[in-house]
Amino acid sequence: VNNADEEGQAQILQTLRTRMQNGESTAEVLRDLFTEDVVVYSDGKYNFFPITDTLKQHDYVYDNFKVMENNQIVYVDDTNEILSKKGIDVSRYQETIDWKDVAADGVEYAFIRAGVRGTTEGKIQEDVYFEDNIEGALSNDIEVGVYFFSQAVTPKEAVEEAEFVLELIESYDVNYPIVYDIEEVTSENARTNELTKEEYTENCIAFCETIEAAGYTPMIYGNLKSFMIMLDMTKLEKYEKWFAYYDDEVYFPYEFSIWQYTSKGVVDGIKGDVDLNVCMKNFGEH
Repeated sequence: VNNADEEGQAQILQTLRTRMQNGESTAEVLRDLFTEDVVVYSDGKYNFFPITDTLKQHDYVYDNFKVMENNQIVYVDDTNEILSKKGIDVSRYQETIDWKDVAADGVEYAFIRAGVRGTTEGKIQEDVYFEDNIEGALSNDIEVGVYFFSQAVTPKEAVEEAEFVLELIESYDVNYPIVYDIEEVTSENARTNELTKEEYTENCIAFCETIEAAGYTPMIYGNLKSFMIMLDMTKLEKYEKWFAYYDDEVYFPYEFSIWQYTSKGVVDGIKGDVDLNVCMKNFGEH
């Protein structure tokens, strides 16, 4: 090894040491070093997924995501005109919401949780605030989408979940997508613990196909683990993606149309924290 190589290695190590001493996470450092991969921390280890051209990649300009004074993120064009729409997603955890105040705070769309399937018994339950939330949003000219927290273990159960949602929204004007919410459940006795990537993907497709057949736009919600480890993205190209990543800069190379960038947002009319989303696509005009 010549002196130049040794100096280069020493410089890299010093940079790593400085960044980590300054409080940067291992994940942040690795993602800067391995720019040709999607780096995902899961189950106690780092996973490296080479970025592939076989999946559609988004064309967002990262510098055009701007953090505003109120810590909300917008997507702008080169003249700083805002191209995105401000949205929230809510469930029973937000309790009673003053939707008039929410609308006055500039919220243009809201994803309302329709329900969940229990993680252990597998029983489908309607969110106790679903009706109040969807009616409150619509009566204040906020466009709505709906999501369901899935714990389906078979395609048949995923279809059952989709049909449950479709029945709930039958009398409402839902312009935004109907969302399959897939997240890791960490409880030891969760019914989905043994599912393979193939099974998760088949269930997701079954839900989305049922929603699409009913004339709505299906969408998949997830984080890095959902999309890179739990699902086979090559089989889900046709579906809209809603990506959860809590930082000022989004980290995901593939197509997505909504970014959930914080779970600690502040919005008038809502007590406590709420998820905030920035949407780069116009779903409202049907």
